[in-house]
Amino acid sequence: MANINARDKDTVFNKDTETGIVQSFKPSAWQNWFVFAASSFAIFLAIAIFGIEAVTGLSMLSVSSLLILYHILSVCTTTYVITHQGILFRKGPFSRTLKEVTYGEINNISVMQGSMQRRFKIGNLTISTNHDSHVFRGIKHPHKTKEIINKEKFLEHERRTLLRKIL
Repeated sequence: MANINARDKDTVFNKDTETGIVQSFKPSAWQNWFVFAASSFAIFLAIAIFGIEAVTGLSMLSVSSLLILYHILSVCTTTYVITHQGILFRKGPFSRTLKEVTYGEINNISVMQGSMQRRFKIGNLTISTNHDSHVFRGIKHPHKTKEIINKEKFLEHERRTLLRKIL
């Protein structure tokens, strides 16, 4: 019995083969550059002009610090995963569920980039389904990610077509 337990502990779970993960990524922190700049300026004003002892300075310091903390946590806790079956994602620090969009549900994928986003080589990927649309913000190289999703969508369609022919 001890040998069986030792063998089970040595078994390694390989995510790439077990779940069919194609790509896993997080949004870029550069997506929130304006929030960081504005909050940093507000913190500077709170300390330099109003002072920490004043209610205005303390309020500005508190709100700006919480805003920066929320955006950092949001970037750290948001995850996007492209699998062979669909796209899994979890957005933000308060999200506990992992949402899934299958390739059969996807109607349209579009990329939007502002001038600063182009400079940082990031963009927003909007995936539209029959029911709603999901915006993935701060994606590095969004056009390549769109190509990967379209390729996986095509391959999933081919697998389903082949399965129908077999059955």
